[in-house]
Amino acid sequence: MTPDDAPVTGRVVHLDVDGTRLAVRSWGDDTGRPVFFWHPLGTVTSGAWLTELAPTLVRSGLRLVAVDAPGFGESPALPDEEYDVARLSALAWRVIDALHLHRPVLMGHSWGGIVVTCSAAARPRDIAALVLLDSGHLDYADMPTSQPELSLPDRITDLESSEEPIGDRDALHADLARDVRRPVTELLLAALEPAVREQPDGSLEAVVTGRVRAAARHGMVRERPSQRWSALADAGLPVLLLLATEPTETRSLNEAGLARMSAVLPDLDARFLDGWGHDLISDGGPALAAVIGDWLAALP
Repeated sequence: MTPDDAPVTGRVVHLDVDGTRLAVRSWGDDTGRPVFFWHPLGTVTSGAWLTELAPTLVRSGLRLVAVDAPGFGESPALPDEEYDVARLSALAWRVIDALHLHRPVLMGHSWGGIVVTCSAAARPRDIAALVLLDSGHLDYADMPTSQPELSLPDRITDLESSEEPIGDRDALHADLARDVRRPVTELLLAALEPAVREQPDGSLEAVVTGRVRAAARHGMVRERPSQRWSALADAGLPVLLLLATEPTETRSLNEAGLARMSAVLPDLDARFLDGWGHDLISDGGPALAAVIGDWLAALP
């Protein structure tokens, strides 16, 4: 069982998988149905991004395992080329196998959804289900805003030149409150902490560097989740796709992506979450966890 004094951001163990050092967070009873989560790409994300959802999901009888991706949270960064999605998806399987997670549910948000879609397609019969949070239904290379023409060095330069300081903790919390479509909770604020370092002057610095984020984004743009769908369909894998509706252009884009994905996966369970933006975890919180928990509870 989870100790009463366990950190709200999860119990952390450090794994060495084939020479890669990773911090892995967990919540819940080790006998629960395992759910493996890969977090979104951002300046203040890590495996702890699952923190606010964890209490609801654990009460549903789930064991949650979330990796701090390389360069995020407590996990050291990798060389630029290691952020290729296929390599990251293989890394996810090495963590799953090292922890002996039997037929886990794979879940990912945004960048994480792209990674676990690739992981699921590689070994679809080794997992129980796939949960995608506003992800996996689009090929980012087809979106002009992703700048698919950029080389990796140019993408690194472009991102590093546009980075802005976080400020202090009050500024960080104010930014979050401005962006989230509901009242901010203490657990949501706690989810930010593993992703930042406090400096002597009280300012905060993101753990993840611009270079790592650029390398991860480059890998995300080069990956085409649509090429993985047929493997999911052939295996008859249960897939839940939860989609944002805000702003209006997001809903239109998601409707188009859903139409393409549904044509390959006719049994796909896709749901639009009215009033929520791409950051479903921040906008939904426990309400999102309830949707996921209820769906997983109905699985065989």
